[in-house]
Parts: sequence; C-alpha cells; structure tokens
Amino acid sequence: MLTVYFDSREEQACWHVRLQNSRPIIQQAVYLAENDGQTSISFRLEPNREQAICLAVIEFLFSFFSSYHLEKRIREIIQNRYFYQDEDEVEHIAEMALLMWEGEVVYHGANDLPEKLRERVSHLFREIVSEQVPFSFQSLWNFRMRAIQDDFVSLVGIAIDEYKLEQDYQEFIFLLRGLLEVRRPLLEEVHLVYDDEFFFYNQHLQLISKRNLANAIDRKLMAENPMFIDSNTIAPLVSMAPRKIFIYAEDEEIRIIRTLKKIFEERIIIAHPSCFAERMKEAGERR
Repeated sequence: MLTVYFDSREEQACWHVRLQNSRPIIQQAVYLAENDGQTSISFRLEPNREQAICLAVIEFLFSFFSSYHLEKRIREIIQNRYFYQDEDEVEHIAEMALLMWEGEVVYHGANDLPEKLRERVSHLFREIVSEQVPFSFQSLWNFRMRAIQDDFVSLVGIAIDEYKLEQDYQEFIFLLRGLLEVRRPLLEEVHLVYDDEFFFYNQHLQLISKRNLANAIDRKLMAENPMFIDSNTIAPLVSMAPRKIFIYAEDEEIRIIRTLKKIFEERIIIAHPSCFAERMKEAGERR
C-alpha cells in the first residue's frame, strides 16, 4: 500500500479535484481516504502484478507535483534565491520556468536540463511506488529531492535570463516606436519580399540595392540611439519611416517579421509572395 499525506487543506482539495478528473484506473486504485487531522490517501498496489496501475499512479503523482507543488517551489526560488519580490515579475518568471519544465519552450542555455530534471523526478516517483514508502510532497522536496534542488535553481536562473532579454526587447520596441513618431517619412511605401532575407523595393516596385539601403540609414540617428539594430532591415526602415510597409512572406510568424509588426504596427501589411509577383506583372504591363 502506498500512502500520501497532505500538508494543507488546500493541497488536499487540489488533489481530490484532480483525482475526480483522473483516469478510472487511478480512481479504482484508491484504497483509503481519511480526514482525521493528518489527512492522507492510500493506493493498494502490487508492483509485481499490477504494472499498469503502478505506471498510472506514477504518472498521476508526477502530474500533481508538476501542476501544484512545482509552481510553489519555483516561486520560492525566485523570491528567496534571486530576490524578486514584485508579484507580476515573480508570476511572469514562474510561468517561463514552468513552460521550460514542461518542454513547451526551449531557452538559450537550457540544453537538456529540463528533460533531465523531468526524468530524475519521474525516476523518484517510480522508486516511491516500488518501495511503497509513505510520504508527503513537502518532505519529498525537503529530503529526497534535495540533491536536485540546485538544478531547479539553475532552471529558474535560465528563465530569469530570458525574462531580462524579453524586458530589453520590449524597451527596444518602445524606443523605436518613439523614434518613428518624430521621423519624417522619406517614402510613402516600401515593399519587402522575404526569401531567407529581405529584398527591398520602392513604391515603383524597383529593387533598392543594398548600397542604397546602407546609404539611407541615418547615421546620426543611430549614433544618438545606440542599440542592437539589424542594419539590413530595421535600421533602413526606421530611417526611411515609410507610411506603409508591404511584406510578402509565406510565413508571417518568422521572428524578424513579428518584430517588424510590433515596431511599425498599423503601417505593416502582410501578403503572400504571389501577390508581389502579380503586382510586378501588372507593373510590367503598364510599362
């Protein structure tokens, strides 16, 4: 028999909600639920005979740890190890760390840390089910997970680095929007065709050479506003400040296009490359 003790009524309530929505094989394994001051729930398990039930319980324990306990532990790390106290910042960083833990996102520097952590935690629950050792999640974190707590600290550190980069990125976007507000448009419209890189065309659909693009960059503007600007795309666009920017691309979710949409907002018009080909054809016929 495997017994799980709860440390709070909140934890117990969350557990029972998840239990009610769990697979039938989990609910059928429940043997005893008490409410006598030290609340617990037990599973009748025979590891050598009930392999399917054991695997289901392991999965359930892992899921409950991930969805309930891990967020609390991560928030504690953010506040106590990295000293973030602002609730919005703590929530944002915790969300980023949990997404990394779940394998939903991959941040620079994480490598295979989240995958290894998930495997070590899963292995721990396999051991507990095999040994049928009574436990609480709090004691599990304090003792049997002590050896991997530093890895969780590293996981949170990576999320914080990514959070800082995101903050810098937002400041970068805000600054460029401010620059655009005071810039006089040098062109009414410009057309950008994306094919691994951007090719610029003026309002007459004539190709703008890379040399002319480089010459269009306002060096004084860039010098007065030092920042990491893509000199091939963002710098000339900010310098020219066109009223309309037509972008022709098969995938508008490419990072640079997402960035351009955030900077230039309503000035951006996205279309398929075939639309540009049609425009070129019409322009050729008029000539």
